[in-house]
Amino acid sequence: MNLSQLAVSWWLQYLSPWIDRKFNQHCEHWFCNLLVAATAIWAPTKLVLTGDRELLDDKSSSGAATSNGGSERSWFAPAVEHGCMVISNHQTYFDWIIIWILSYQERCDGYVKIILKDDLKNVPVFGWGMRMFDFIFLKRKWADDQQTFTRHMRRIVEHDDPAWLLIFPEGTVLCNKRIAISDKYAEKMGHKKPEHTLLPRANGTRFCLSQLRGRIPYVYDLTMGYEGLKKGDIPEDEYGLVSMYGKRVYPREVHIHVKRYAVADIPEDEEGFTNWMNQVFVEKDTRMARFYELGRFPHNHTEDEAIPAGEPVLQMTREAKDNNLPAEFLSMWLQFLALLTPTYYVLHAVYSTAVSAVSALLS
Repeated sequence: MNLSQLAVSWWLQYLSPWIDRKFNQHCEHWFCNLLVAATAIWAPTKLVLTGDRELLDDKSSSGAATSNGGSERSWFAPAVEHGCMVISNHQTYFDWIIIWILSYQERCDGYVKIILKDDLKNVPVFGWGMRMFDFIFLKRKWADDQQTFTRHMRRIVEHDDPAWLLIFPEGTVLCNKRIAISDKYAEKMGHKKPEHTLLPRANGTRFCLSQLRGRIPYVYDLTMGYEGLKKGDIPEDEYGLVSMYGKRVYPREVHIHVKRYAVADIPEDEEGFTNWMNQVFVEKDTRMARFYELGRFPHNHTEDEAIPAGEPVLQMTREAKDNNLPAEFLSMWLQFLALLTPTYYVLHAVYSTAVSAVSALLS
C-alpha cells in the first residue's frame, strides 16, 4: 500500500488533487480490508449493537426495528449520505479498529478521519500511510492543534465526501494513572467521579463541531463494552492489541450502544457545550454500570428506567468480517500489480537514462 501511494500520490496531487484524494480514500479502503481480515482470522468477534429508537426516521415499524432485518441500515443512513462526527468512550486501542470496521460495513471506511498523537505520523509504514489518509495528528498544545483542526475541518467542509470524524473525548484509554488524574480533576471541579469512564475534554470536540455545523446533520455517540470484563477491570490490560492479534485473547462479543444527537440541538457556546458533553458521559457511565451488571446493554424499561416503557431498544448483531473479503483481496492485489508494474519500468527507464547521461558527461 505504501509503495502504491508513493508511486502515485507524489505526482498525482499536482496533476489532480481530486483524483489524488479519491485514490488515497481507496487506499484507506484497502487498509481497512487488511484490518477486517486480521480480525476475522485472529480475533473473530461479533458486534452486538443496541440503539435508541430515535435512530430510525420511521419509528412506526417497531417489529422490524428490533430484528436483524434490513432496517438497520437506516441507523447510519444520514452518516452514509452526509458524513458525521463519532464520539465514543475509549476502553482499549481496539476501539478505533471496531469503529472502522463498523464504517466498513456501511461502505464508508474510505472516509474515516481519526485523531492521533503527533509522534505516530513518523512511524515507518503505518505513519506514512495514515498521513496520506489525511488523519489528524495532534501535539496536545492548543495553539498548534487549533490550526491543525482548522485545516482539516476546512477540507472536510469543502469536499463532498461523507467523512466520519472519530473523536475520543476522554483523550486516552482507561488506565490507573489516567483514572487517578480524572478523579482528582472531578474533585477539584465539584463533579461526581465517574466509575467506568474518564471525564471528557470538550474543547477540541466543540471546536471541530463548530466548523462542521451545516455540513453534518448528526453526532453519533457510541458506548463500547467488551464481553468477559468485570467492574473494575482495566480493558486495555485484558484486551490489548498484542494479546488479541498475537495471543488470540479476544472478546467473543463487542457491545456497542448507538445514540444520535442532531447537531442543531447541541449548544454552541463553551459553557453549554461543556455541560452537554459532561451529561453525555454521565449517561455513558450509567450505561456501562448496567453493562457490567447484565453482561450487555439494557434492552427495555425493566432493565433501565431511562428506556420508555413499551419501547424496547433497537438490536442487531453483525460478524466483524465480510463474506466477500477473498474477492476484495484478489482485486486489491491485482490493483497493486497494475500500479506497481508500470511504475517499476518507468523508474527503471528514468534511472537508466540518468546513468547514461551522467556517464556521457563524465567521459
